[in-house]
Amino acid sequence: MSVAVVIPLYNHERFIAGALRSVLEQTRPPERVIVIDDGSTDGSLEAARSAADGRVTVVSQQNAGAHAALNRGIGMAADAEFVGILNSDDLYEPGRIERCMRFLEDKPGTAAVVTRYRIIDAAGSIPGEEDARVKWMRSVWEARRESLPAWLGIANFAKTTSNLFGRAEYFREHPFRAYRYVHDYYFALEAALTGRLAVLDEELLRYRVHDSNTIKSGPSENLPREVLRMNVDLLRAFAPVLEKDAEVRARFADFFRELCRNYADFRLEPFLWLVAASNGMEELCESIDAVRFPELAGGKSRALRELMAQGVYERAIESLAASRWMALGRLMGVGPAILNDAATAEGKLAALRKACERSRWFKLGERLGLLYRDWEM
Repeated sequence: MSVAVVIPLYNHERFIAGALRSVLEQTRPPERVIVIDDGSTDGSLEAARSAADGRVTVVSQQNAGAHAALNRGIGMAADAEFVGILNSDDLYEPGRIERCMRFLEDKPGTAAVVTRYRIIDAAGSIPGEEDARVKWMRSVWEARRESLPAWLGIANFAKTTSNLFGRAEYFREHPFRAYRYVHDYYFALEAALTGRLAVLDEELLRYRVHDSNTIKSGPSENLPREVLRMNVDLLRAFAPVLEKDAEVRARFADFFRELCRNYADFRLEPFLWLVAASNGMEELCESIDAVRFPELAGGKSRALRELMAQGVYERAIESLAASRWMALGRLMGVGPAILNDAATAEGKLAALRKACERSRWFKLGERLGLLYRDWEM
């Protein structure tokens, strides 16, 4: 299986040689490395050419943005089965390609994978644990959720296009959008919402933080403004899928539920205005039916039901724990087997009821007036 690594290059004369070395010296080196110089104004192009070997193709273009450089490089990797991306200021850990390839070979349904990363500074040194950037990275990974869209609603844990490795066909079918800051975020979201993204829980990338990182350029409101635009674009792009696919709708709801708490540089307040100012909403509301959207026919508010179920479940467990009859049953090994590992409070409550219904000891306690069950919501 062949691998190509695409390196978009822009004004990183001092970093590009190290980036290339980290790719060419992999435990499983790529067959091709494609460097797209996006109109650098320093000596980046010459540095890339001097560091290149026979596997490296260096192409120069007028400045068109990172997304354009990436898409051009991926297009040139037409013969590759896997594509890795490395920004010209970052570094691969030596086993990154080998580990990511093996991971994807074992998961045929996964299109792209991201890994943990380590922060380095301009000199390549690793900041201490008390460094603010390290603390932020740690908090992002500690916020991990089982649902990757929900986690992406909290933060773009992928962090950078350098962290994307995947099947070349998927990259070609999902080109990067023309964003300045969030083209990596959109790509990760698109893959996660359709169940095609996975996380390899190993530190296989070094992400360089320095004064000229793109994320630091321009006024502070530019990033939140682009995140607003990205989410509008995402909703529009997914509208046909959201209408037809309940599973994708559920993932999107996971994402938006977290996002609306103003995580991930999202600002709910201006987004509400954008929604309110949109035309045609009344007609769309009238057209929604329970055949296409069975969620409309659901019972009480799911969040409220879950809150009620949690309270009932906790009271039930507390009463069972305080019961001498149940303590005697546990001692004798004849009490109900309560294995409440359901994901929701309603599920736990249902499992608890079922376990007690099956338990002769519990039913005997009820008949003797030693146990009282008031477990209805």
